[in-house]
Amino acid sequence: MKKKSIYWICLLFCAGGTLLFGGLFFQQWMEYRTGELAYDRLEESVVSSPSQDSAQSSISPQQPQPELPEVDFDTLSSINSDIVGWLYCPDTAISYPVPQGEDNSYYLKHLFDGTRNSAGSLFLDSRCQGLEGKNSIIYGHYMKNGTLFATLSEYQEQAYYEAHPELYLITPEETLTIRLFSAYIAGPDSNAWQLEFSTQEEYGAWLEELLAQSCFTS
Repeated sequence: MKKKSIYWICLLFCAGGTLLFGGLFFQQWMEYRTGELAYDRLEESVVSSPSQDSAQSSISPQQPQPELPEVDFDTLSSINSDIVGWLYCPDTAISYPVPQGEDNSYYLKHLFDGTRNSAGSLFLDSRCQGLEGKNSIIYGHYMKNGTLFATLSEYQEQAYYEAHPELYLITPEETLTIRLFSAYIAGPDSNAWQLEFSTQEEYGAWLEELLAQSCFTS
């Protein structure tokens, strides 16, 4: 009888564990889904159908540019004055607002509209002085549901890079072409996050180091 009681206790414990982990998984799924729907609604309200635009490119200005969306920054600013721009990569899931907070913690767990959500938002490093520096860092979570920066992992394949060699950062003043030249997995201690360079030679050596680690050939 005692052994039978222990057996039932173990079964109840296992069942309780299953319910607990199942509940946590469902809670996380619901939170991610809420964030996904929030960004879908935001895009529908502030982004209009792509129209031919003359995105800036200092490397090859004569190259035909894709049709880019038009962004209502007045509406975006009314929702969140931290807005810096809208990051867009044609034919991918990347089409999101980019704010800049006072620190690099807030937007890790808050959506663009300020709702607390572990999906967070894309955001510009708070140390950056606008987009004028030699290295401007935009952070974003790798999401298992394919949203935010999940597709960046695809750049480990040459074919994906060749199909998506550019991103565009649309700002209230201009549209900036981001021409990709390197992609690799950088640890927290990597110099990939370096923002300041004492000389042009140091900056050039840093670029060469990034290029040497790239998963694709640009």
